[in-house]
Amino acid sequence: MFTKYRSYIIEAREVRPSFIGMNAALTASKYLYRPVEGVNMVIRVRSSRFKSVSGNALASAIHTLATSSIPYFLANYEPNWLGIAAYIEVSGGNSRIYAASLTLKKGMRISNSRISRSIDVFIVCDREGSIDPKKLASEWHRLVWSFIVSTLRASGKMVSQDHAPPPIRRYTIVLHLVPETKIEYVEVKVPEAHDVIVVKVPIKGPEWSLDDVPEKLKQDLETVIVNPIKQRAAYAPRGVMITGPPGVGKTVTAEAIAHKLGLRIAEIRPSIYRSMWYGMTEKILDGILRTLKKRSNILVLLDDVDYLLGRHVSIHETHISEITIMLRYLQEPKRPLVVMTTNAPELLDPAIVRPGRIDVVIVMGYPDREMRRRIALKCVERYGIRYDEKVIDTIVSITRWFTNAEIDALIRLAASKGGGKLDEESIMWARQKFNINEGMRRAIQDQLRWFGERFQGIILKYVPKESEI
Repeated sequence: MFTKYRSYIIEAREVRPSFIGMNAALTASKYLYRPVEGVNMVIRVRSSRFKSVSGNALASAIHTLATSSIPYFLANYEPNWLGIAAYIEVSGGNSRIYAASLTLKKGMRISNSRISRSIDVFIVCDREGSIDPKKLASEWHRLVWSFIVSTLRASGKMVSQDHAPPPIRRYTIVLHLVPETKIEYVEVKVPEAHDVIVVKVPIKGPEWSLDDVPEKLKQDLETVIVNPIKQRAAYAPRGVMITGPPGVGKTVTAEAIAHKLGLRIAEIRPSIYRSMWYGMTEKILDGILRTLKKRSNILVLLDDVDYLLGRHVSIHETHISEITIMLRYLQEPKRPLVVMTTNAPELLDPAIVRPGRIDVVIVMGYPDREMRRRIALKCVERYGIRYDEKVIDTIVSITRWFTNAEIDALIRLAASKGGGKLDEESIMWARQKFNINEGMRRAIQDQLRWFGERFQGIILKYVPKESEI
């Protein structure tokens, strides 16, 4: 069966056979031996090994695809198509081809106008974990086709010098290789009498970028926070507070700032440092802050920081000591950037939220129509849900006063109803399962607007008007 097909394999760089490359090929091959309906299929594979394995080793997957999997697909399903495969490394926004292959029936010429369709298999190693494969699939198709045609012509493998337009992509598989985000820990040792207490503070990489932040807020974040810190300016902010109702993307925004600055995130939670023993809570918290102060590559995140109550309403001396330690830490000039998030800024001690400690306050309200569209599109891409543009318009129109998290939940619920596909029926069915009190949400938005006008200091606002929602 395979003898009817010829494969050309082109190595732009020296390829070394490897077990991990074969595994990558077998993962993609599952969708060639039993193809499913649809195009632009993205299979995300995460592994800690992708950080260390070379592209030369991963590119060996193309040999397996070109000599077995793709010929099998063509012979059994589409005998008159072309098969294209490539291993691509993505770094700094650039795509580099390590190896590519072309499979076609013997006697066929790629300049033949009758060859108009192709199956594409791209294995893409994204060591930065920052690309959207679906948006780049067409670009890779043109890039790989041009590379194959020009190389074959230069080597004399193609006799014809006719124009060879790229075929139409009809079935595309992108195996998206992303390094696994492993949670690291910073160990903090606190001496106590004749013993030493060891506390582990988790350190992780950000999972969100500024592309996930409202466009109206993105430029302000870059101007006020990101650029001065990148320039190591003495006037750069050292503390940020993000406030807004639950689910509007406060933690996402904190992680987006860390991503843009190239920082890892150290999240401090009360469960890490609070102790039942007298005086230990203060010792552990102070030890954590002093240890993190030595790290220049982190952002300190205090998520849902409502536990730092004002000292005038705190009912326990330990809580007052916590606030005092935190105030002293925030006052230190040489420390990592600190980002706090809260649903209730009025509960915080006023001494925390003042310039010099918290330099910038970000107020985030419910998303406007433009942001709801972006959220919906990102959700369907993240979960691999089939949809059309009319359905996205419907989602935008029926999610007034929804939070970002609720839009995500609605899409997942509708996809469950539609068997992995969004249509008008499944969307309207899912909408009936949500109870949204628009009057209450409107009052919260007005309260956020009032807080933004009342606050004394630097403030960045994303609080859309009702007409924008």
